[in-house]
Amino acid sequence: MPPVGNDIVDLAEPDNIGKSSDKRFCRRVFNPRELSLIANSDRPDSILWALWAAKEAAYKAVSRGAPTVCSIPKKYPVIIADAGELADSPLTGKVVTPLGELPVSIFIDAEMVHAIVAGTVDDLARIIFRVEQVDANNADPPRFARKVLLEEISRRIGCSVGDLSVAKEERRPWAPFIAFRGSRLFADISLSHDGRFVACAFDPAAL
Repeated sequence: MPPVGNDIVDLAEPDNIGKSSDKRFCRRVFNPRELSLIANSDRPDSILWALWAAKEAAYKAVSRGAPTVCSIPKKYPVIIADAGELADSPLTGKVVTPLGELPVSIFIDAEMVHAIVAGTVDDLARIIFRVEQVDANNADPPRFARKVLLEEISRRIGCSVGDLSVAKEERRPWAPFIAFRGSRLFADISLSHDGRFVACAFDPAAL
């Protein structure tokens, strides 16, 4: 089953605001075509973090099966069909990884950006994802992200949330997977969090 990867960025996080003016960071992370997209956008921070999230989602996806794969963001060029109209979210395109191309969808609003990649365009269209905002009652974002994911999966396979848990591979890359009453399910999942937001994505065909 081809991998799924997702990454979310909270645009209101202090460290994320105005990052497009950090030229050293931009030159280290983005190629000339991506730098041009950022520089020519009316919302340069949004485009910057959209590109970043796509790179991160792609790395998460390919590293699951190849833990030694390169993690350098510049090695994951993002090609977006049209970044000129952010209102046309999601943006679509592809990420060129060291192991081949992955299609990507990037959702952008005034608060956050969220990128999802999968093995093929058909796989990507099938991915189920959910984004939630962390509140005062959920002070542990990773735990809250797992809760959101388990709720989504339990609803689809008709079991109690208590029957499910998120575990990790015992060997590299220590990728997360779903266990049902202690037994592993072949679910391709991805979790992410940043600032006020958590996100999960999974391929229902793998359940």
